[in-house]
Amino acid sequence: MASIPPSQTIYIRNLNDKIQKDVLKHTLYGLCVAYGRVLDIVALKTLKMRGQAFVAFSDITSSTAALRQLNGRKIFGRPMQIEYALSKSIIVAQNDGTYRFNEPHKHMSGKQRKQLLGLTGDLAAVSCGEKRRQSEGADGRVAKRRVTEGEQDESSDEEIGPAVPQTEASEDEPSLTLFVTNLPENISVDVLTGLFQQYAGFKQVRRIPGKNDMAFVDYESLESATAARGVLDGFKLSAEQAMKVAYSR
Repeated sequence: MASIPPSQTIYIRNLNDKIQKDVLKHTLYGLCVAYGRVLDIVALKTLKMRGQAFVAFSDITSSTAALRQLNGRKIFGRPMQIEYALSKSIIVAQNDGTYRFNEPHKHMSGKQRKQLLGLTGDLAAVSCGEKRRQSEGADGRVAKRRVTEGEQDESSDEEIGPAVPQTEASEDEPSLTLFVTNLPENISVDVLTGLFQQYAGFKQVRRIPGKNDMAFVDYESLESATAARGVLDGFKLSAEQAMKVAYSR
């Protein structure tokens, strides 16, 4: 089996592919930025690449620290499986002068990685094909059931992510602490930290004992708290549930 040399970019798989792309990228950024400067995050929703992401760092030291500390960390109910990327990210190639404008860049799927590293054989191919046929059959049955039950598919207009900003001015008194409500009861502190940590001056997320749908978020400055509130108030963590962010009184 071939070994993978250290890289500025890490490859993450086993991600929950039901999570909206923007939410996933926000969360990954919040987790990874603690280990160094993040240059880019690529998370595609194509059939071949769903449940996978690439995070490019400014240096190998940062990517290695993130790989060691975050490998196995559970987000959105699944433990991340992290390795070094096999190919150089576009942003890294642009920075080091090796990027070629007319050269197409394709992201390698998990199956292609295994083939390149010598991890697949005839038995694995048969197994993979069988799993795919089973999956396609299950997907077809689910799709038919959705049509008969009148359920909307993923192409509906229902969006997951930030809501349209409200135009009305808030009468709340600005505070260093934000009060977050209407959270999914199974959301973890890591996910909340990933969302709020991207704003400078972030200090901590504090859960409320016995109130899993609420939390406090502390910042070092009013500017940071205001910036986070302005973007994340109304942010949808699911199609039906938008969290509410207000200044703590």
